[in-house]
Amino acid sequence: MAIFQEKGWMINVERKTYYALDVAKFISAFLVVCIHTGPLLDVDATGNFILVQILARLAVPFFFVASGFLFFRKLDFKREYNDYENKAQLKHYLWRLCKIYIIWTILYLPFTYLLLKGQDGITVNSVLLYVRDFFFTGSFYHLWFLPALLVAVPVVYICLFKLGLGKTILFGFLLYLIGMAGNVYGGYLMQIPGIQSVYQAYLQVFSTTRNGLFFGVMFIAMGALFAQRTLYLKNWQVLLGFLLSAGLLFAECFALKDNGFMHDLTSMYAMLLPCMFFLFLGLLRIHLPQSKVYKTLRVLSLLIYVMHIMFVNLPASGMAADEFSGCLRTGYAADAHYVLLYIICSQKTLVFKASLCLNRRNIMLRIQQNQADTFRITGSAAG
Repeated sequence: MAIFQEKGWMINVERKTYYALDVAKFISAFLVVCIHTGPLLDVDATGNFILVQILARLAVPFFFVASGFLFFRKLDFKREYNDYENKAQLKHYLWRLCKIYIIWTILYLPFTYLLLKGQDGITVNSVLLYVRDFFFTGSFYHLWFLPALLVAVPVVYICLFKLGLGKTILFGFLLYLIGMAGNVYGGYLMQIPGIQSVYQAYLQVFSTTRNGLFFGVMFIAMGALFAQRTLYLKNWQVLLGFLLSAGLLFAECFALKDNGFMHDLTSMYAMLLPCMFFLFLGLLRIHLPQSKVYKTLRVLSLLIYVMHIMFVNLPASGMAADEFSGCLRTGYAADAHYVLLYIICSQKTLVFKASLCLNRRNIMLRIQQNQADTFRITGSAAG
């Protein structure tokens, strides 16, 4: 409960908390791990397909929708887009993303060096491709989410204030359809004479349509929708909508698989949009009791997302490129993630205990200092 005083009036503002989103973020981080490890590949191919290509593909769209929702609920849409407070919120958010992206880019440089060295060696062309990837597809392949946010959030920000919510969602939907055509049906595009040259030129620069513009704008706009509007759907309608869209998502993915359209980067499904809409709306309606554990889950979800590839690639540090990529699909890589999670939790506990000890030590030193000061003052007065 926050209390503000304005023009003599005391205004009580209850800040809404969405702890279910923190739990969903933590689960989504695990699903991203599954995408890069294929934990069921050696157990059951169909089960691995369902986990990796269907269920886990909900994770990244959820991160986008959650990011859009949590950011745009802070803005005042009664003001102009270039209002000082709104611009300050946008700059603060983008700067925070930039810091996270740059820090983890630096931490992944040794792995990038080993990967490039294992392929064709360090050449001018490989360095230029790395610079391109840094701006458009991520300095390391799982980090693409961060530059995508840096593109999608300001695009939606400007569109919301200039076009309004409805046209922004329509714009994002059209971009998503274009991106889906490239991500899923790129083979067909390469056979159309007029589009072939344009699509090839696009791929030379951006390499994929799964980026902030064609993928991120739609889901960030969806998050802005939840931030601005109250949707009056009954709970049973939300549940039914999610179950129907999830069933159609399964049918779509198996149809793509049977017709040869499914590959590692295929993730822009048509039914992903309604499925994510009903899923996120349902999560907003789940009220969990207040607990500090949710903040821990929020922090861990980010750490797992940005760190897990580092642990996947540890066994591959001295391998050739084919062995390097092959290691990502082994059971050993999946096992490494459970070790990773144990290490993260253990380190967090150790850091917490260390901070308590340090704070206790600082408090004791301050008490001793105050006692010494009191003794000196008392002694001086007595003298």
